[in-house]
Amino acid sequence: MRILIIHRSFALVGGAERVITDKANYLAKEGHQLLLVSYEQGNHPLPYELHPSVQYRDLDCRFFTLSKYSAPKHLYLYFCLKKRFKNNLRSVVHEFKPEVVVLASDWQTLMGTVISSVNPVPVIAEFHNTYDYVMRKVGTSEGWLKAKLTQLYYCQTIKSLGKCAQLVVLTDSDARGWRQHFNNISVIPNPVTLYPDVIDDIPKDPGRIIFVGRFNHEKRIDRLITAFSMIADKYPDWHVDIFGDGNEKQNLQNQIKEMKLDERVIIHEPTKAIFDEYKRSEFLVLCSEHEASPLVLVEAMACGIPCVSMDCPNGPREIIQDKETGLLARNGDVEDLSAKIKWLIVHETERLEMGKKARIYAATRKQSIVMSKWEDLYKNQSIVI
Repeated sequence: MRILIIHRSFALVGGAERVITDKANYLAKEGHQLLLVSYEQGNHPLPYELHPSVQYRDLDCRFFTLSKYSAPKHLYLYFCLKKRFKNNLRSVVHEFKPEVVVLASDWQTLMGTVISSVNPVPVIAEFHNTYDYVMRKVGTSEGWLKAKLTQLYYCQTIKSLGKCAQLVVLTDSDARGWRQHFNNISVIPNPVTLYPDVIDDIPKDPGRIIFVGRFNHEKRIDRLITAFSMIADKYPDWHVDIFGDGNEKQNLQNQIKEMKLDERVIIHEPTKAIFDEYKRSEFLVLCSEHEASPLVLVEAMACGIPCVSMDCPNGPREIIQDKETGLLARNGDVEDLSAKIKWLIVHETERLEMGKKARIYAATRKQSIVMSKWEDLYKNQSIVI
């Protein structure tokens, strides 16, 4: 099959970018022809290596640059870029002749443009966030008026999703929200990026707790730092290593300093060898306001370590079986999160057993298992032009 995948940019070392790249590489190895298309990449290098047969193009339509202009000029330039996007995409489609087009980001603003540009090729929309977040029911830090206006905007734009061949979401709970509007919904979770054959080839860093993710408001890493501070004096041999980057980095560094945890909570740059870091750790903590289907949970579980997560909407509960493969803390309750971290610190035997069960669960999310669902979906929706 000839499959064209559109994503805003592959510049970030992020979960969505890794999942999309890994899916493209897997499909290429299976004999499919892949073209990845971005439109805001610019001159940034691709952070993840592509299979030699995977083609890549950037449409050079950097919508994010418009924020520096006044409202009238912003609006004018937006429509100019949208026209360029449409013309460039049509040219790519004419040249590549895809049998299916996948829109992996920004469907809310570009769905109608993509559908009209590639017609009659079917469009499949992937969504890496949640229905509740789009509808401003969770994770909103804006004022009431802005949140309400945004909600009304999304209520209008999601209508275009009914014109798609399929909308693919990550969890059953998220699908229930979307099915209030239309029925062309499929649920396919993210595949685990790597399922290591061996997990004891790297020695443990005793007492190490790990966090992996972007440093943004929704991840609420401040909760982890606060929760650890509540028990840090009782367990001096334990420490937290945080891997990532983002606009909250300075705030986190300030919090660590204020709580006098400089030697116990360390921030690290993102690494492509993150599976080695999972293996070195005792367990992982996630404390977000909301999650779709957090890939870091499954990755850590694949390395044989359990996870503690806030029971936030929507994904963690569909990954972690509470008290079996990890622990769920009451959503937003930092004291309960601290208690759950303490429990795993104290109960070593149970922690190791949870890690074994977690690895068994992660095997159900191996790439070959999940990607077979994607291949079936593509074949059922494809058209030859």
